[in-house]
Amino acid sequence: MLDLSLRRIFAATIAGISIVLFVVGSAAAQKYVIKVGHPLPPKSALQKWGVYFKEGVEKRAADRFEVKLYPTSLLGAIPRMIEGTQLGTIELVTIPPAFFTGIDQRYSVLAAPGIFDDISHGHRAVHDPEFKQAFWPIGEPKGLKMVGMSCDAPSDYATVRPIRTIADFKGRKLRVFGSRFELESMRRVGATGVPMPLSEVVPAIQRKVIDGNKAGITVFVPFKYQTIAPYVLKAKQSIICINRFASKAWFDKLPRDLQQIVVEEAAVADRRILPFTVALVNRMYGIWTKTGGTLTELSPMEDAELRRRLSTVGEAVLKDRPKVLGMYKIMKAAAERTRQR
Repeated sequence: MLDLSLRRIFAATIAGISIVLFVVGSAAAQKYVIKVGHPLPPKSALQKWGVYFKEGVEKRAADRFEVKLYPTSLLGAIPRMIEGTQLGTIELVTIPPAFFTGIDQRYSVLAAPGIFDDISHGHRAVHDPEFKQAFWPIGEPKGLKMVGMSCDAPSDYATVRPIRTIADFKGRKLRVFGSRFELESMRRVGATGVPMPLSEVVPAIQRKVIDGNKAGITVFVPFKYQTIAPYVLKAKQSIICINRFASKAWFDKLPRDLQQIVVEEAAVADRRILPFTVALVNRMYGIWTKTGGTLTELSPMEDAELRRRLSTVGEAVLKDRPKVLGMYKIMKAAAERTRQR
């Protein structure tokens, strides 16, 4: 009788272990799909970052991760991609921080003029440890976990009629991302900033709703702006930076080792994208002029005047927003620490 009981206990134990092993084995074997969405064409730096990320993640966990890239807003317009990431239906997006100001106004500080000297300086500043500690976790209460960040292009102006002096800004309606920094910057040169999604800009220029677009040359060339707004002013006043957000709802459900792979390979992709971005911007300026576009820079005197007018935009815009002003000061301090003398 005892032997029979022991046999039953042994059989039940073996069955229980088998079930546990089956469940654990199934979890280990589960393959996770990472959809990476962004608004730019396939030859952009945003897409290249995704390629680097895909290479790294799949090399380390090809049996458990599959990364799919969706350029040119294939997963929806920017607001829809942000919502999808918050809800967990999109795993990762790469989008400029200005589009997240409705979630938290602190994201707007990257649009402040006169902070970064160039792409490389911006990249160093946004990866400064003190800035990362303060800025990167902002979106987590709203379902957005920042896993990467870079600065990809200077802000330029593509316009229907040339801008060669500050006076030429007067009366122009120019598309901007929509931050208060940009709106105030436009006001100080006599122009009007018009917030607008990227997908609507070309039709708006064609219909003469706006006179041009503030963006990067890496946008103007792929979208063939030289056919509708052929004059680019290299104003050198700000750098366009990009956030890489994972869905926190999705990320938190990943096994710990896969979370580590996502974070580490996003950091690797951030480092790899910098030299590619610098080379891409220079190449795009060359393509712009070869395909009929015109490049203009302000004279030294005009450039100094523009910097003077914009030098106090940050403090003026944020004087009644202490929380955002605090983040702006953290960013300025990071920029100062990482500036090469």
